[in-house]
Amino acid sequence: MTANIGAETYRRWLEQNVVLTDLISPASLRELVLHLLLGRNYRVITEQNTKGRLLITYAWLIELYDRFRREYGRNWREGLLSRLVELDRPSSEEKNLMYWLVGLTKKTAQNLDIPLEELPDFLSETIRYCNELFTADDYAHSQEQAWLLLMAGAATLNIRGSQKSKVGKAIERVFLSAALSLLGLRSERDFWIGVPSDIEVARETDGEVETKRGRIRIDIGLIAQGNPEVITDKVNRVGRQGVVIFDKIGTCARVVYQSAEQTGVKLIQIRHNQPLLELYRHLSPLVRMQLRQPPSDERELKRWVDSLPDTLFEVTS
Repeated sequence: MTANIGAETYRRWLEQNVVLTDLISPASLRELVLHLLLGRNYRVITEQNTKGRLLITYAWLIELYDRFRREYGRNWREGLLSRLVELDRPSSEEKNLMYWLVGLTKKTAQNLDIPLEELPDFLSETIRYCNELFTADDYAHSQEQAWLLLMAGAATLNIRGSQKSKVGKAIERVFLSAALSLLGLRSERDFWIGVPSDIEVARETDGEVETKRGRIRIDIGLIAQGNPEVITDKVNRVGRQGVVIFDKIGTCARVVYQSAEQTGVKLIQIRHNQPLLELYRHLSPLVRMQLRQPPSDERELKRWVDSLPDTLFEVTS
């Protein structure tokens, strides 16, 4: 069974109006990699993407409210949910909408042990609670607008969480692979990405590079200045001559750099820096081959990035 929920229209709005709608498409990742190589804050791009998705999602929710309010009156929430639960194969957007309608994300519903089939009862209970709450309140006339904000809040948590988890690791691995390739190193011959744990290293390593005296490890974490302990943990893992690449360190920066110096680890900050040049300077005396020296000109660096094959920017799930 199908229902006119407008999910296809909503999806089309996203595709037509959000810049870099799919942040892990090869074209999007290529642009993000160039942004990072230029020492810029990649979150400027991802945040624009996220806000675009949120604004269009809010517009969809308002449109649904207006339509189902006209059709079902005060019972618009029950009417909308009944349409959704009748669907034979609901899309991901329609499944999300079921949870948003009751002010939840799928993850929150799982934590509360509320399966999909119990959402109608949960909706009834929430409406009953809401009616009692607003009866004794001066904001009774704003009850339905407040419910819309409840839905929007759930959608915001859902979209922001999904974007962060989906994009973060993909950008890190692709950025590292692209940077090493730009220096002239060859994948699976001179460097390896996503090296699994073994008897020597207890945790997976983002990358390893072959040098004159064996492999060195490289870890990357696009961590902002609020999480210096993550960088410290990576410093302790990569070993001597290893590399830790990060976005930016704020507080405790001196302590992190002192720890890296004591253990012989190279720290490379991306923000306001030339990370590819720093990587080149660190690896040049260590590897057997002569590396390509990165250009300082932005247009030339873009040309380098554009010359990389699309397959390098493909992310397998």
